[in-house]
Amino acid sequence: MEDFEGKKEIINLFNSILGSKVSIKDNMDKTEESIFVHFVNELDKAQTAEHKLFENSKIEINHYTDPLWNVIENILKLLYGEEQAELIQWYIYDRFNADGSIVPIEDESGKKYIFTNPEDLWSYMNYRYSKK
Repeated sequence: MEDFEGKKEIINLFNSILGSKVSIKDNMDKTEESIFVHFVNELDKAQTAEHKLFENSKIEINHYTDPLWNVIENILKLLYGEEQAELIQWYIYDRFNADGSIVPIEDESGKKYIFTNPEDLWSYMNYRYSKK
């Protein structure tokens, strides 16, 4: 990790507080991935629970939840951009066929990708939309 202003002071402060040697590691990419995976998993669980509630009891809560989903969709656009937000939304809402099979994503060259978990989605997004 590159040194930054105040790094030594921060290390010394933590060393004195904790009484042991502390190091600062640059793992932002891994942290961002784990937050993304958790976020997508939670959104997926919420959408599934909402769908099951309707399927099992015919209780519609979408007039309460739709404004929240709209806010989430707009936050996704701010964080990841329009195309990636649409891909995340597809993953949450539309990645399964009616028979439960996974719908593949097809790129411009005809190559198909199957996402079985948010980690697959994260990897694809980093491959497809990496800042070169």
